[in-house]
Amino acid sequence: MKRWGVVVACGIAAACGSAPNDDAATADDQEVKERMALFGDDRVGDALKNNLTKVPATFQDFEALFSVGRKCAREDSKEIFVVEESNSRVSGTVVKTTGLLPRAVITGCNTDRANPDSVKKSFELMAALVSNPDSPGAKSGDAMVFTPLEVMALDRRTGTYNFYVFESNGAGKPGTITRLIRDAKTSVTKSFRLAPGGKVQKATEAEKRCFSCHVNGGPIMNEIGQPWTNWVSTRSTLPKGSFTGETLSVVSEAAPISMTHDRSSLANDLEQIMRAGIRVWINGDTPTTGFGLMTLEGSAPGGLPLLLKSSFCQTELNYLSAADIVPLELFVDPQAAIGSGIAAPSPYASEVFPTLLPIRSEHDRRIEMYLLKSGYLTVNTVAALRVVDDEKDIFSDARCKLYDKALANLPTDKAAIDAHVRKVVVDAVKAKQLGTVSAAREAYLLALLDAATAADKLSSARTAYHADLKARFDKAAALLTTASGRTTLKARVTAKKAAAKAMFPDAANPMPILE
Repeated sequence: MKRWGVVVACGIAAACGSAPNDDAATADDQEVKERMALFGDDRVGDALKNNLTKVPATFQDFEALFSVGRKCAREDSKEIFVVEESNSRVSGTVVKTTGLLPRAVITGCNTDRANPDSVKKSFELMAALVSNPDSPGAKSGDAMVFTPLEVMALDRRTGTYNFYVFESNGAGKPGTITRLIRDAKTSVTKSFRLAPGGKVQKATEAEKRCFSCHVNGGPIMNEIGQPWTNWVSTRSTLPKGSFTGETLSVVSEAAPISMTHDRSSLANDLEQIMRAGIRVWINGDTPTTGFGLMTLEGSAPGGLPLLLKSSFCQTELNYLSAADIVPLELFVDPQAAIGSGIAAPSPYASEVFPTLLPIRSEHDRRIEMYLLKSGYLTVNTVAALRVVDDEKDIFSDARCKLYDKALANLPTDKAAIDAHVRKVVVDAVKAKQLGTVSAAREAYLLALLDAATAADKLSSARTAYHADLKARFDKAAALLTTASGRTTLKARVTAKKAAAKAMFPDAANPMPILE
């Protein structure tokens, strides 16, 4: 396994432009190597590495070449999923707009839906379309930008995603292709770029571009859970904007807005594609693939410290709005509340509240599960980390400070990691460094963190802790019933949104516009 990991690391280093240590290599040999490094072992490489005249210049070319989008052979859906937001992401930056603009995610066209495993056909190739309020057709409702086009493709050899950008060189000409790669040691984004008839251009340092939003290099869907705020879904079956031209043609595939067809591509389905994609990307679909393994072996940046951060702090965010219920995350950490009988309350009758509440991401939860399955952490240790600050699923100062301590003298032996983390938490509990902690909560924490705790004693401590947590939850949920209480809760939401903005301060970031 380790030998294989080194091979992967060398492959990525070569893709980032390292010169081969071979005096006999000719310029032609080097050019071949660089062209091969331009492509991963993915659907993009399959289609283009032997025929650069096919490089798509526009989204329309991309649809035709890969049989996706409106060229997808499915009868029920073209896998074009649409979200409407009051912002534009053209040029990679998030800019607030006066009206709603559509964005679209186009997935890889799964024509074998009778096979449960075939969802991979959807998440192995994905493209994104954005709108530009300053484009020539924007005023008439045709604001979507079809070049340049950003694409991500799942690599069969590594199980991680490769990022490409296709750009036009003028009507009737093949496009320019750029591959963006993040260096495993420095995290610096570098690129390979090839225009038709030219040699591969290697940038020593490129803009973050795709990695500004895909901060860990994987799929993201901000509002991944019901009610899928802003997305065309069963909750919002018609786009709100008025569209024309190619924008209308693309957006109309999300949900029928005319009598021309009865297809749909609802966010309900995209959620399942994204969750499956994130799971396979992190875990891999073979023992030698996946983001988790690549990160541990050093073929992707961050190492074990990055993976551990998902249990203590947060590396990505999702966003959740009230619909039939108020999200538990407004009151308690849902993972700490498992088995307590706590149920999310109903929304206040006269208003939908909250909207776009930042919550713990699917990515961080999946990374934590990967660490569990891989034997780096145990179930009780993971449970204890949530109990450390059980009213905050994210943005916990207490939990994040423990992360800093855990990184100090972090063992290199996998078998010692869990014991090291447990000791860090136990020391903090005994030193009273976690703020106000009830007797029941402290007893449960110590029981979880002691490997010798008998099952009956752990169960008894858990029962007492759950009673304590439910009492705190009931008091917090009661705030929904009074005007002053709702003001308190809204201040809590505002603080979470401010922390989300602080987490991603750059103009290019993955966040939706947060009011």
